[in-house]
Amino acid sequence: MIKKTFKEILGIDDADYKIIEMMEKDADVTHSKIAREIEKSQPAVGARIIKLERKHLLTKQVGFNIKKVDIKVAIVFVATKDVETIVSKITKCPFVNHAFKISGEFNLLCFVAASDLQTIEKLVDLCFRKDPNVINVKTNILIDSVHDFVIPIDFQIEKFDFHSGNCGPECNNSVNLPKYKFDLSSEEVEE
Repeated sequence: MIKKTFKEILGIDDADYKIIEMMEKDADVTHSKIAREIEKSQPAVGARIIKLERKHLLTKQVGFNIKKVDIKVAIVFVATKDVETIVSKITKCPFVNHAFKISGEFNLLCFVAASDLQTIEKLVDLCFRKDPNVINVKTNILIDSVHDFVIPIDFQIEKFDFHSGNCGPECNNSVNLPKYKFDLSSEEVEE
């Protein structure tokens, strides 16, 4: 069996490979520096970067680097009878930063971020443990990241009211479950 290389799978050449490699090490690397390295013109580098972005091989993500910011992150494994039901419930949750359908004992993996561990625990209880569709939940708290890892942040989490029942304005929890509540800002009340 002949094994394909990443270059073959991704449909890129040596110059594209080098551009990706350089931008992974330093996202702010200049086109001029890349051009010198791959021996192409600066406009050619710009065109290649656009091509790589269109192929979704280069993307920019804004968020916080969990290696450098003191925001608590939990990795939550969920075993559920119907993964689509849980996915639809958490899609707009401001606390769930990433979610992946996975195989094995658990069929969903979520990254949940909050300012403190108590909030994470309450959200895990509310969104997962109390859901009759969920069979099992395993939560691990992220201690440190070996590499830089950027997670988007939804600032709606700052409005979280720990003592109420709705995690966000578009919370998709089942109506049978208690909900967290957001405090309306003064601007929203005036409208």
